[in-house]
Amino acid sequence: MFFKKNENSVPNIWTAQENVIHFYKVATTAFGGITFILLIALVASCFRDPIVIVKTEQGPEYYVGERKKIEIGKTEIERFTKGFISALYVWNNFESEALKKEISIFVEDELLEKIMAAQIQRYVKELKGKKMSQAITSVVVDVLSDKVLARFDRLLKIDGVPIVIPTELTLSMIQGTQTRINPMGIYISGILEHEGAK
Repeated sequence: MFFKKNENSVPNIWTAQENVIHFYKVATTAFGGITFILLIALVASCFRDPIVIVKTEQGPEYYVGERKKIEIGKTEIERFTKGFISALYVWNNFESEALKKEISIFVEDELLEKIMAAQIQRYVKELKGKKMSQAITSVVVDVLSDKVLARFDRLLKIDGVPIVIPTELTLSMIQGTQTRINPMGIYISGILEHEGAK
C-alpha cells in the first residue's frame, strides 16, 4: 500500500508562502528601481534647453532655446505700453466684447471692468448710432520709477469727421503671473486718462 504525501501539510504551505513573498520582494525592488531611473530621466529632461521648431516656407527650422528669466527693462515696458494703447484706442468700429478681449491680456481683472464701463459710456451711450473709428499717432512713452506716462494723439472719426484729441495716460503696473499670452507677466493695475493734455 502506497501512501500519498499530503500536499496541504504545514511545511509545504509554509514553503509556498515563502516563495510567494520572495517573488513579491524581488518584483517590488525591480519596479522601484525602474521607477527611480524614470524619475531621474524625467528630472534631467526638465532642465534641458527646449528645442524650438519653426515652420517656414522652406521647411522646418530647428533651434535650441535657452531657459532664462526675462529681464524687464525700460524697452519692454515701453513696448508693453504701446501694445496696450493700440489695443485700447485703435479700432474701426467700436465693439465692446472685441475690445474687452483685446485689452484683457494687459490689465488686472478688477480694472478691466472699470475700463470697459468708461469706454461703453464714452462710445456707446454718448455717441449712440454714429459710425466711428479711432486711431492713434505720435505715441511717446516715459517710464518712471513708480508709473508710466504716455502721450499721444487720438484720431477719432465720427460719421467721417476727424477729431484730434491729445491724450495723456498715467499707468500703474505690477508684476504678476507669466502666461503664454503675457510672457512678461506685467499687468496694468491703475489708469488715469487726461484728454486735451499736451
